[in-house]
Amino acid sequence: MNRNENPNDRSSRSTATVRDASAQGLRKGPLTLLMLLIGVWLFVCLWILDYPSALRGPHLVELGASIVVIIAAIVRMSRPVGRFTDYVVMAIGAGLVLAAFLGDYRSTVATDMVRVNQAASGAALVLVALTSAVLAVRSRSASPSGDADSDSH
Repeated sequence: MNRNENPNDRSSRSTATVRDASAQGLRKGPLTLLMLLIGVWLFVCLWILDYPSALRGPHLVELGASIVVIIAAIVRMSRPVGRFTDYVVMAIGAGLVLAAFLGDYRSTVATDMVRVNQAASGAALVLVALTSAVLAVRSRSASPSGDADSDSH
């Protein structure tokens, strides 16, 4: 609490509480839903994009990633949202991006589609998880007096 702040002034405390609640709401609602949708996409993209039957490796990578992401999203929906799931999903996304560029895929039009799908899905997962992690840090840094997380910097 600042020296000049009135101890009876609750407006700054309520602002920090609202900010914390809205950040948690974003993390538990829309960001978790996006994680779930990307996980489902990774699960069904083999059939939607009609991967060649010879490309089992990329689908196994996407299938494994989808299972972890879907489980992380379900955990986020059913429990208080922590940062652990953010880091797990961020690592999975980074792994997909790396697999797209380091995977031993033959160079054809179909494998280019697989690479783009893996890179785009991985980048989307990293972005969603990073946004959630930043919101977690911002909501935790908002002190009850509201002066720890000002919008001035």
